[in-house]
Amino acid sequence: MPKIRLYFPKKIANEVNLELTREQNHYLKNVMRRNVNDQVFIFNDDEEWVGEYITGGKEKILPIKMVRKKNEIPDIWMCFSLVKMRNINFLIEKVSEIGVKKFIPIVTDYSERINFNYERLKKIIIEAVEQSDSLNIPKLEKVVGLKKILGNWNEERRIILCDESVDSGNIMEFPLNEKKFAIFVGPIGGWSESEREVFDKKNPFKITLGKNILKADTAAIYSLACLRTLLM
Repeated sequence: MPKIRLYFPKKIANEVNLELTREQNHYLKNVMRRNVNDQVFIFNDDEEWVGEYITGGKEKILPIKMVRKKNEIPDIWMCFSLVKMRNINFLIEKVSEIGVKKFIPIVTDYSERINFNYERLKKIIIEAVEQSDSLNIPKLEKVVGLKKILGNWNEERRIILCDESVDSGNIMEFPLNEKKFAIFVGPIGGWSESEREVFDKKNPFKITLGKNILKADTAAIYSLACLRTLLM
């Protein structure tokens, strides 16, 4: 039987029922075919519990026992330029599975002009974390301009700049001298010259991701996976 996990953004206490949303109940009952008294794992931002699926007017989860507490993951932000929403959806899903602290969507000179669906993306984040057996829900920030975020940048957080125009720079050779990182991934058109000038003032570690030109979502997944491997 597969491990079923549901996220609840609230305190979990022993034998204090948690009411299921309509979507959660549909998932348990109709998608995963769970029955009354079946085991379900539930978690919040701090810990995971095992509980039972119960009914009685309205379907609920009865927490039984706390099974683990959250372990801290590397402090990495994923800062990505706005591209088409289908690519952002994929980026958010896969990066959440790998694990980051925060997503920052940014407006750049060559980014797409789109309607950013926060609620949909938050659902994708939660579903990805549920299915990946993680306890770390990345924070999704509001869309911000590149120059604005760099203007208030904390110098303790090292920037890893994905840029297909550089001749060298292997992320697997990144010097791990800091404890806080931010990966920046550009749009289809890349970074403008004025944006590169702003980045240069922040002493970024510029990397190329190989000879092939990668889509933004692919570049985000690849660069994060490499950095997480280095930090293991």
